[in-house]
Amino acid sequence: MKSLTLVLALSALAPVAVLAHPPDAGTVETVIHFNPQALESPENIVIDKSGTMYVSLALTGEIRKIAPDGTQSTLITLPIGPPLTFCGPFFNAVTGITLDSRDGSIYASAAACDPAFRGVWRISPNGHGEVVANLPLTGIPNGIDLDDGELYVADSFLGLIWRVPAAGGQAEVWLDHPLLKLPPGAPTGFPGPNGLKLFRGEVYVSNSAAGTVLAIPIQRDGSAGEPRIHAHMPGQSGCDDFSFDVHGALYCTTDPFLTLVKVNPDGSTQVLLTAADGLDGPTATAFGRKGQDRFNLYITNGAFPFFSTTHQPSLMRLHLGVQGASPDK
Repeated sequence: MKSLTLVLALSALAPVAVLAHPPDAGTVETVIHFNPQALESPENIVIDKSGTMYVSLALTGEIRKIAPDGTQSTLITLPIGPPLTFCGPFFNAVTGITLDSRDGSIYASAAACDPAFRGVWRISPNGHGEVVANLPLTGIPNGIDLDDGELYVADSFLGLIWRVPAAGGQAEVWLDHPLLKLPPGAPTGFPGPNGLKLFRGEVYVSNSAAGTVLAIPIQRDGSAGEPRIHAHMPGQSGCDDFSFDVHGALYCTTDPFLTLVKVNPDGSTQVLLTAADGLDGPTATAFGRKGQDRFNLYITNGAFPFFSTTHQPSLMRLHLGVQGASPDK
């Protein structure tokens, strides 16, 4: 708890700062500071067509809405329990989120301590939330994405992928495979299947503990095909969550390893940013959706109190020379 004590001793950080003009390609800057004193640790991010951002704050259960002008408000706070309460295999959190562009609904993975609230939530644009499927206390629901009325959810502890009807209903195991499991000797609490995104008819999932990114075809009948290893992460780092550009390259955050890694379509990797660029526990990425913002990659820095030494949770923006792939679904 020493790190947590340090966090609570820090003063509040600066308010939102959004630049009026896009930077040059390759430029990175911090556009939003979050408050470590309030345990604001941004975990995941989605962006709608208007440029409105939604950020899950893992430790508090809040989903923060950030308007294009930088105005912040609380969309909803999910009932995960008191911050940093251990229940099941790890502490409680709101983790992955995804957006249904058709009606503006947000779907969120919630590792709540109360079994009645643990699982997948649907949140309407006006902030009304409901559980669409419960998931077991023995697992950790994490990365989530939507395709054709079905939600795919990575389970970071049980080492599998759940499938959940977006309209609500019983969760089922979509894939249980050795490539999704925690490898022997994995550090206690280190996640297995973590980030998850759909791209060109395949489910991509990072196995952080194994240092791999997997691709799983969706068969015509909706079942899972045979997974393949799309990439091995450099060194000992593991990918957390990620997003795709239009060419099929993906941009992985590595949380405690303090890097942003580009994974090319052929599986080769390139480190784009490090702690020297301001990364502090990077957890997820998302491309902008409107105009020139489509060339901007947004990066959440969770700065979790048990990993961070600088305690600077933030949202950063990296201007790239390529557009993000459309996440519309």
